[in-house]
Amino acid sequence: MIVTHLHLDHWDDVAKDVLPKNIKIFIQNDEDAKEVKNAGFQNVEVLQEDTSFDDVRLIKTKGEHGRGEIQKIAGEVCGVVFNHPEEKTLYVAGDTVWYEAVQKVIEIHKPEIIVVNGGDNQFLEGGSLVMGKDDIYEVYKAAPNAKIISVHMEAVNHWTLSREELKNFINEKGISSHVFVPVDGESYSF
Repeated sequence: MIVTHLHLDHWDDVAKDVLPKNIKIFIQNDEDAKEVKNAGFQNVEVLQEDTSFDDVRLIKTKGEHGRGEIQKIAGEVCGVVFNHPEEKTLYVAGDTVWYEAVQKVIEIHKPEIIVVNGGDNQFLEGGSLVMGKDDIYEVYKAAPNAKIISVHMEAVNHWTLSREELKNFINEKGISSHVFVPVDGESYSF
């Protein structure tokens, strides 16, 4: 299991109660690892830029959970690139907005599948905390041959971009064969 950060929509009391205490958990930093261990989990490892799990290489990436002052309040987050010699490269961007480090990950690792947290979640002040439609379009422009899946939509109460609005946007841009907006429970194979 990978926990990109400890906000309640990623790590909550239900997870702490129902997950086996010996499950392998990869975490973004020592501070978060300490909190997860304090919840009783024994098999916790801090992600590095080059971590392995079986034959899968896990590459920790940077993220910015917002822009400006809200980012300082939201705190540190990460994403992960999954690399295996016999599989497509997957980049899970996590709770981040589009910025130069996301573009750099795409340029370096050339992922064939990219999962972004869309929804343009915001509070009353401070702007976007995760990607909105323009951010997702920037991801597409940086990786026009990748399959991009926008998740984390309509999942928490401060989303401002609906699935329907994003689908309309990607249809208008002519990129619906590259950007996917799953309904709850939907899965894809590429």
